[in-house]
Amino acid sequence: MKLSFGIFPNNSYNDMSLTGVATHSWGDKDIEWCVDRVAEYGYKAIDFFFTRFLEFPEKEYERLSRELKGYVASKGLVIPSVGAHFLTLTSRSYIRKGQVELVKKAIDFSHDIGAQTVTAYIPGYYSPQTYMMMSRKEATQIMVDTVKECAEYAGERDLTFSIEPHQESLINLPEPTLDVIDKVGLDNVRVTIDFGGMEIGMRPHMPIEDAFRMLAPYIDHIHAKDITGTIGHWNQVWFGGGMINFRRYADALRSINYDGYVCVEWEGWCKGGPAGCGDLDHMGLADLDRVAIEAREFLAPYFED
Repeated sequence: MKLSFGIFPNNSYNDMSLTGVATHSWGDKDIEWCVDRVAEYGYKAIDFFFTRFLEFPEKEYERLSRELKGYVASKGLVIPSVGAHFLTLTSRSYIRKGQVELVKKAIDFSHDIGAQTVTAYIPGYYSPQTYMMMSRKEATQIMVDTVKECAEYAGERDLTFSIEPHQESLINLPEPTLDVIDKVGLDNVRVTIDFGGMEIGMRPHMPIEDAFRMLAPYIDHIHAKDITGTIGHWNQVWFGGGMINFRRYADALRSINYDGYVCVEWEGWCKGGPAGCGDLDHMGLADLDRVAIEAREFLAPYFED
């Protein structure tokens, strides 16, 4: 396994109520500047939130689509994933249509820059509580149709499309995740495991080793973080300060022969649950230079082969 570092914009999730204040010291830096720092700090790869690129003027966006692949490679890095977190489980088809178009735009860009997969976290059903607007059967069909459209588009561009199981989402456990993958029926649908989603959403139901084994054929990326709390009442914390047993997670990944990238996804200001509004009176740990250095120091003994 190898470590990657995730690059994301300020206010990563726009108006989603789960995050609150989210600014950090790299949020206004040029992309190449961020690539340089990630390489300097010893990571082997760099991941991106696609929304970071949407903040640039069209001319700069087009330049990055042409040049970023070569620049990343020149620093000895690869791009395991681009996060395109636009899809939601909503009954409003006109909203879903616009969300899918944004994902397709992310897929085109990801192809241009040489990314390996496009990852989608798809909120809804339990939180936000869209179960009040649709049955579970309807929600599942919406997710299947949406994922299928995006995955087909990604497959035409030689990319995989990776869905992210998470607490409080429809795919909060292995069974519904595998059900969606089976119903989509495409060979390029994969799974991104988030340690937070595994610890909060799955571990109360089963040993994490069992969850990893069930999802093993589809796992193509990992998001590393630490977390405390329970479903509906959780908070992301500094590495080592939460409930994640990193040795156990590393051993579980090795037991399924996972040899891909483990990405530092630092969202230290994030507080979850239906009533969560983030750390409004704190910035989290917003110094991304410190995060990049200390996160690798902490995680390398577990995840760097």
